[in-house]
Amino acid sequence: MPTTEDLAQRVKELEQRQAELLGQLKTVERERIEYLQNVSHQLVAPLNAIKWHIENLTSVRVSVERAQKVLKSIYSQATIAVHLAKNFNLMSNLEADHALSRLKEPLRDVDLKRLLINLANDFQPLAWDKEIDIGVRDIQFDAGPTVLAMKPLISQVFSNIIENAVKYSDRKTKIIIEGSFRKASSTFVVTIRNHGIKLPGEHCDDVFSRGFRTAEAKQKYPAGTGFGLYIAKRIVEIHEGKICARSADGWTVFEVELTVSGLRGKARYEPE
Repeated sequence: MPTTEDLAQRVKELEQRQAELLGQLKTVERERIEYLQNVSHQLVAPLNAIKWHIENLTSVRVSVERAQKVLKSIYSQATIAVHLAKNFNLMSNLEADHALSRLKEPLRDVDLKRLLINLANDFQPLAWDKEIDIGVRDIQFDAGPTVLAMKPLISQVFSNIIENAVKYSDRKTKIIIEGSFRKASSTFVVTIRNHGIKLPGEHCDDVFSRGFRTAEAKQKYPAGTGFGLYIAKRIVEIHEGKICARSADGWTVFEVELTVSGLRGKARYEPE
């Protein structure tokens, strides 16, 4: 039978473990509160902008030209709000279910060329505020077939990268989106590049870590969660693809590689 000393030691160990768990619980609770505050702050900004623009439209003195500019701004801010809401939803699901199996989506043959052109058009009004042009060099996509994927999730991958490119690009620059098909490996490679805040080589992998942002990004744009690229990487991994970042000749470059077969022949995420 255990001696009194053994029982006392066991009690001491349990008390220490309890203290550790309470400390972890407090940390999680603090992070949860900070996360909710960040969500609230980031969603309120575009919603307030939309409200202010709508108030401007109610003025009887607004010219047609001015009204068109205001409507473009409303569209831009609405794009930001929808994009943030989708990211926060994905982040919540990732916290509870690392494989995102709760977001059950049917696999579809996704035309990446069309998808990327549509996303570029969605974010272009936002880019115009900084006189940035988003260009899709789509001719290279013609060589390959479609990709089997969960379309809403793959769309969010490229939305997150393009949104970051717009946010961190210098004024009057270009964002270039290119695609190519590699027959040897039956993969699509999508490259998105921009000129702006530099990505130090030592942080090329860190940018995909949960909550990570470079010092320069934090300084120039204090508001931000650092979740977008983390979410992008998780979704790409779920599709058995690859994602990487690098700096090259003054450009910040993100590269996403997806297999044409995707998850074909494997367990599919089917809607209930």
